Amino acid sequence: MRWTDYETNEFLLEQAGITSIEVMLIRTQLHWTGHMSRMEDHRLLKIVLYGELSTSCHKEGDPKRRYKDSLKQYLSLGHIDYHQWSTLASDGETQRHTIYSTASSFENAHRISLDEKRQCRKIYLSPLSPRETFSCVFCTRTCLFHIGIFSHQHACSKSG
Repeated sequence: MRWTDYETNEFLLEQAGITSIEVMLIRTQLHWTGHMSRMEDHRLLKIVLYGELSTSCHKEGDPKRRYKDSLKQYLSLGHIDYHQWSTLASDGETQRHTIYSTASSFENAHRISLDEKRQCRKIYLSPLSPRETFSCVFCTRTCLFHIGIFSHQHACSKSG
């Protein structure tokens, strides 16, 4: 492959036989959390990880995102209940199998969704595909995009 080849990141990852960085992070987070859940309850690290903050520093309007929230999101990708995770993590072999199957299912679903998005873009941008056109109500001008006709109509209404 050369730098001038136009290939998607997903295609290159598949050709190289490696996983995306997002999947690596999910796998690492689930592995580390399984290790943390096996610790004794009085350990400071476990208290901080599973604890609730009385106050949080975040911008107004931003959600209060905690480690536990992202963990719940990743576990839901593998159809694992958050409350069952500590039981599941107590057995190392089951935990490893669950982590790899969750990461694999996430990666497959992510690649499929990216491929579908790409196909939709290619169909929409194809010169052979029929596009919706927008016509000005003041003159006969047509535009391919809604923002273009909106801008044109604004200018056309002032001049007319």
